[in-house]
Amino acid sequence: MMLDSVNNVIRSGKFPPILFLFGEEEFLVEEAYQQVLDAIIKSGISDFNVDITDGEDVTPERLVQLAGSFPMMGDKRLVVVKRFEKVVSGRRTKNMEKSSPLASYISNPSPSTIVILLCSDQRAVAEELKGIAALLNNPKQKEKAAGKVAKLKFPYNLLIQHADWVEYPKLYERELPSWIAKRVKTMGREITPDACEYIVAQVGSSLRDIANEIEKIITFVNDKKRITADDVMALVGAHRLYNVFELQKAIGERQLTKSLDIVHNMLRNDRQELLIISLLARYFVSIWKLIEASRQSNNSYEIAKAIGVSSFFVPEYLAVLNRYTPQEIENAFFALHETDRKLKTSSGDTLMLLQQMIINIVAPEELAVRK
Repeated sequence: MMLDSVNNVIRSGKFPPILFLFGEEEFLVEEAYQQVLDAIIKSGISDFNVDITDGEDVTPERLVQLAGSFPMMGDKRLVVVKRFEKVVSGRRTKNMEKSSPLASYISNPSPSTIVILLCSDQRAVAEELKGIAALLNNPKQKEKAAGKVAKLKFPYNLLIQHADWVEYPKLYERELPSWIAKRVKTMGREITPDACEYIVAQVGSSLRDIANEIEKIITFVNDKKRITADDVMALVGAHRLYNVFELQKAIGERQLTKSLDIVHNMLRNDRQELLIISLLARYFVSIWKLIEASRQSNNSYEIAKAIGVSSFFVPEYLAVLNRYTPQEIENAFFALHETDRKLKTSSGDTLMLLQQMIINIVAPEELAVRK
């Protein structure tokens, strides 16, 4: 049975005989496993009724033997297999489902054992499993979902059919600010949209790194209930006036002098040229997408989803379209690409390269005059 998360299982205290956790987001798989493990241990299972092993060190037969053993001086046993994909790696044949004791066990598991199977290596999450939860959750994809399920090989076909399972698919970059906001909310706090964006900008797309950063921010703000971008920037040592989001806004407003001042101060305090290039490229990609999205809808939430930003920023981004023509946005992409190439292949003056790039984007006529 497909589960949305492990939270309901933990709250109920009723753990399924087989729980299969898999997906490309290794951090989420590991975190869910740790939460379930903690809850099971708290329920009273003793250490000698717990077996935690690696898929590379156990055969299907040995796994069944562990799972089929009776608990000692208790009601339940726990068997955990990390990197479960290794258990069946290179052993999957057409006849295996009929002959393997693992197939029989998955179909009819021991009621006195809780088996947790983990598969979190991105390379190991084969195409046959990837995205299966989204397909099954989408009423419009019934036929495609049925086809994907039908193509599953042993043992994943039986696990999807008989076990309780949760998939943790890879999060797109546009989904990260929302994920941050939800995670902060579970910790009893609120966080502003621009603070979420800034965390992604500073940390990147690794959920493990983002989660660690959130922990540091929560500690830093102490009892404060609402986290702002100023809090995040204070923690990383960035001044309010000189950060990449203020630079982005100044460029969007075509404020040349302010843009040049900000980049000068940013580079004086830290080497942030690649961060600047990366975020400005993402910014102009969103602006480019906005051209079509604004024609299709005037709903801020629909537009935000289409261009991959928080709805909080939609009015600001729409204003940029009144200042930049499509040709000028294309020119911005070219300027960013050329500057990125020069930064990576030459030893030229970084500040001068970025200043020339900004002039080329914001006021190309100024660059022509200077030449």
